Amino acid sequence: MPEWKDVLAALASLVASFAGAWAAFKFQTFQKKDDEDQKAVGAGNRAIYTVFALWNVLEQYRKEVMEPYRGKPDAWLNLAAHPAPPAKVDRFQSSDLQFLLERGQASVFASLMLEEQRFNLAVDLIRSRSELVLNAVFPKMATAGFKVGQDQSLNDVEAALGEDVCHQLKQITAAIYQIVGEDLVSLRALYTELRTGLQTLFPQRKFVEVVFQEPAKAANAAAAA
Repeated sequence: MPEWKDVLAALASLVASFAGAWAAFKFQTFQKKDDEDQKAVGAGNRAIYTVFALWNVLEQYRKEVMEPYRGKPDAWLNLAAHPAPPAKVDRFQSSDLQFLLERGQASVFASLMLEEQRFNLAVDLIRSRSELVLNAVFPKMATAGFKVGQDQSLNDVEAALGEDVCHQLKQITAAIYQIVGEDLVSLRALYTELRTGLQTLFPQRKFVEVVFQEPAKAANAAAAA
């Protein structure tokens, strides 16, 4: 029959083994959560940067292309056409942002996906208008004998281009002014929503902070057409 001291020693050894295993398990769990948090924070910072990149692309287009013709009656015709319109920048990685859905920030996730679609729509409109100008407007004007840089009557231009081309050009130009302006506003709002949501989830972590140097102008003003 074992003596009590042997029993106690065995129990102590068992307790120590259990405590060690428990501590290792807790540490492993903590380490796993910390790794997951770091991965989520990295994905969140990349998403913040992407929001700013989208805004910056449209803001440059607004300043350089849209503003010189805002409110002018010939904007539908003379808004610059770009052989290489603004590119669709890196997308939001939805798989990396799943943590937003899992941690109570589903509305932020939805806003990110929606904003990407809105940006792509703006770029597609710009590309469509550029293709129309380069492939239809310029050839028709050249055939009609219009000279580059020469003042032209809008009535004469419309007669040369035809009703269908003019209608397309006016509609697309109006849509560009509206969509780009709205996107510039909503992207800034999304930046605030995203960064606030991330700070709520990870209050001890640091997140990218960007400065929108120039206020985006809302495009609720009617597009020139």
